[in-house]
Amino acid sequence: MTLRKKLAVSTIAASVALTAFAGIPLSNKGLAEKLGVNGVAYASSLEDSQLVKDVKKLYDALVATGGLPKVKELQDALDGLAIHVKGDIVAPIVDKFQPSASEETQLENLFYDAVSLSYNPSVAGLEALRAEHGALLQSFATEAGVTDLTVDDIALYFFDIQEELVAQVGSKDLAGLLDIMTNSSSVQQLLRDVLAALPESEYNVEKIFLHYGVNTNDVLSVLTEARAAVNNDSTFTAAAGALFTAYKSLNSSGGGGGGGGIIITPTAPLPETTDKLLNDLKAALDKATEAEKAALITKFVTDATAEITKLATISAASNVSNVNGKAVLQLNESNLLSVIAGIDAVAAKVKELAPGSAVQKTALKFDLGAVTLKDVVLNLPDAVVKAAAAGNVSGATFVVGGFEVTVPVGGSFSSAISLAISKTDASAAVVGTLKPVSEVYDFNLTIGGVAKTTFDQPIVISLPLGDTTGLDKELLSVAKIVDGKLVFHGGRVSGNSIIESRDSFSSYVVVENKVSFTDIAKVEAWAGREIQVVAAKGAIEGKSEGKFVPQDKVTRAEFAKMLIRALDLENGSATEAFADVDAADWFAPYVAAAAQLKIINGRSASKFDPNATITRAEMATMIARALKVSKGAVDVTDVDAALKGFADAGKINATLKDGVAFAATHKIVIGNAGKFLPKNNATRAEAAVIIYRALNFDK
Repeated sequence: MTLRKKLAVSTIAASVALTAFAGIPLSNKGLAEKLGVNGVAYASSLEDSQLVKDVKKLYDALVATGGLPKVKELQDALDGLAIHVKGDIVAPIVDKFQPSASEETQLENLFYDAVSLSYNPSVAGLEALRAEHGALLQSFATEAGVTDLTVDDIALYFFDIQEELVAQVGSKDLAGLLDIMTNSSSVQQLLRDVLAALPESEYNVEKIFLHYGVNTNDVLSVLTEARAAVNNDSTFTAAAGALFTAYKSLNSSGGGGGGGGIIITPTAPLPETTDKLLNDLKAALDKATEAEKAALITKFVTDATAEITKLATISAASNVSNVNGKAVLQLNESNLLSVIAGIDAVAAKVKELAPGSAVQKTALKFDLGAVTLKDVVLNLPDAVVKAAAAGNVSGATFVVGGFEVTVPVGGSFSSAISLAISKTDASAAVVGTLKPVSEVYDFNLTIGGVAKTTFDQPIVISLPLGDTTGLDKELLSVAKIVDGKLVFHGGRVSGNSIIESRDSFSSYVVVENKVSFTDIAKVEAWAGREIQVVAAKGAIEGKSEGKFVPQDKVTRAEFAKMLIRALDLENGSATEAFADVDAADWFAPYVAAAAQLKIINGRSASKFDPNATITRAEMATMIARALKVSKGAVDVTDVDAALKGFADAGKINATLKDGVAFAATHKIVIGNAGKFLPKNNATRAEAAVIIYRALNFDK
């Protein structure tokens, strides 16, 4: 097939593209028998074809997974359109034929009947096409050089495209399928992929359309108009989801529908407010001039953001039940799937109309209200997790009184999530002589029914603080209880809560952690407070009991730990490939986390050099990269201008200049007497000051 032919497509091809989403199979007896092909010249070849067998399997799978009503709903919606609407739908193609006034209505009926045929396929329908419209169609065909157009020609083209389309759609996952259903450019690409895969043979139907200049864009207009005429995106999305489930059941069970291993992802209609927002936008754009459209789109982006925020904020108090003394959250699955569908639809429309304003993924926020029970179980259904991960949802935040926890979706969090939280009093047996500022929180997580204690994406907890009267808030730290001892992990105080990201779960309590050192008098004036705070957060420790040793030089391994621990970037699942970093080394998890986030590089591809001292320029660069990851910091736009005040700027390694410029501009690493001293080694006192400034960085 020539390139030109690959970019041309008949109305039948266009209708089949919709058929793949709307469900062609209508009989469990096999397509050939249902279509009544007995006695037709090509009946035997169709009955024995792999396509017929595949379509029968697909039909059975739709029945088994409950998806048939959803595809039938789309069929009925298209069949029920008014005659004049049907004419408008096929106008992009009809107009290319330049029919006379008497021919136009007949041609519109012909093409729409061809489109409708794919939603209720029958050989009788094909014969009716020829009987009712044959003479008119043949007159146009003759002008195109096709003198013997037959039903066989139409059927051949129909089935070749259907077979390829079924194969390509069936290979997509849910995210890919929903993308096709909501993204016009994806539909275009799918059609082009299907046409490009057709055999290198001649189709009489294509010859006609090539002659009259009907191209892919015309057909895509028909598809777009058909969808708009139905005026309900959820009908299309529901059909797509039903077919996806059917395809997945075939892939997982070996075919035949209903076997073991079927994964059913329910679909749901859009929320009414979302449906109205999108419909109102379409109506406004249809009537707007080109000059007016820009303002409409700008307003829509604002409205879309507000709609997503509203959808994502969910009151869940009524979904909490007392089960054996535990507050158990059981959410309404269908309602949540509708919310996710709405978020996805709005985000997709923003992406289509205003790509530069693409909506970032958002977390669903569930407010459980006032819960007095000490034990809480938070459940997120499997279908909801899968739909959220495939769409524009980043995770779920659960608010239980003053406590909050945000769980991600996707990656290892891709099946049903259950998080159990228990609270107990912080006794002296737990905290010793330290002052507790929270209860003890114990966490247990299961994903897909399997207990998890470590995970590759952080779960963010926000623990409410108790009475802090007389306490130093800068010295508050989240402490993990390990074998009866406290391991300090820091945390960011915000209002009356402390926020901490965790890559593992255990028991936690918040305490005021006052750490004293007897050897910091000489640096007290400029580093005393900073050392105390950073030590309280567990980011830097003394070298022995009560000894900080402020003038010792900092190694690359030490600074990696300081930075990762202080900025809450720990990731126990991270790995590294340095030959001089052993998995058993105390610094290995921190080096791995820093390397994975591209905060630090090795001295070579295979060597980290953990015990080498770190230079001021290296430290500045690591700080800059870490703050981009943790706090969304951005690079300095004019690096040369930022460095011009340093007499030794020329001595800064080219690969480190961006980081030094950032650190100097934000006064995180400060020069001395007009010099930055990039190659000087940093002391432990200097490192504590720099880490403290990073903790308090505000972009």
